Amino acid sequence: MRSGKRKVCLAFGIVLMTGLATLTAPARAHHSFAAYDMTRVESAKGAIKEFHWSAPHCAIVVTIEQPDGATKDLLLVSGAPEMFARQRFEPRSFRPGDKVEVSWHPNRNGSDGGSLATLTLPDGRVFHDSAPQLPAPPLASEAPPPGVQPPSPRGQ
Repeated sequence: MRSGKRKVCLAFGIVLMTGLATLTAPARAHHSFAAYDMTRVESAKGAIKEFHWSAPHCAIVVTIEQPDGATKDLLLVSGAPEMFARQRFEPRSFRPGDKVEVSWHPNRNGSDGGSLATLTLPDGRVFHDSAPQLPAPPLASEAPPPGVQPPSPRGQ
């Protein structure tokens, strides 16, 4: 009887682990950068045409001018909205028509666009897609009232 319980527990454990592995497989596959040449970085100046603040990835369409005077649109995908928020950006930070500088890792298939590396806004703020994921600093509106000592950072 003991052997039977052991087999049932073992079978349950295998089924449970297989189920968990199956559930996490799409998440691992989803975050591949295989479509982009991460060894190359291209850059250009242009104007924001569209900005999509959505999960799981934000995207920006930038219209750039080519040397011959023609324009083309680049679709640049980026990280999740949380990456922008942690660097103090919000959806209204990106307005159509704003002049920006962008750098990106180009698509491996040669099509226009790629994975956003940096985005410099007209006010000089720079979004870095590879910035460390640290907690966002408090907003000025969250500052303690005058005379109140802010809490000290943990571990200090």
